[in-house]
Amino acid sequence: MVQTVYTNYWQNRLSGVKKEHGSYKTEEEAIDGIKAWWDLHKENYPHAEHIRTQSGALEIVYKDSDHFYRIEKHEIEGKLPSRSYKVKSRGEIESLRKKYNLNEASYLFDELAEPYRDRLIIAMADSKKVRQYIYDQDGSPIREIPER
Repeated sequence: MVQTVYTNYWQNRLSGVKKEHGSYKTEEEAIDGIKAWWDLHKENYPHAEHIRTQSGALEIVYKDSDHFYRIEKHEIEGKLPSRSYKVKSRGEIESLRKKYNLNEASYLFDELAEPYRDRLIIAMADSKKVRQYIYDQDGSPIREIPER
């Protein structure tokens, strides 16, 4: 099954870095994903510019012209990643904390307060991807979990 999706990319023109954030059913959901990311990082850009490129992509310039998000429309085969999740049990969480040697200031996705988990799901649009990171108490990613 082929479907149209909208994928968020964060880009830095100076360094050439391009990072994918997530894919969504609609462009509006993709914009909401960007806003959820900003919210998690306690950032607010009310004067962000939305610029439609000649290719049809939407660029959201938020600080200066070198830092922006780009939402690209494309076709994929299959389904978008699932956004649903079940919180791990206390025992599973404790086991993973020991496995990754986490300190008191580091949290697994399942340990975060529900509002942070919900925003992360909106920001990354993938319940598996959100579990690939260690977070601070405010839901900001600290680092990726080492491959298992």
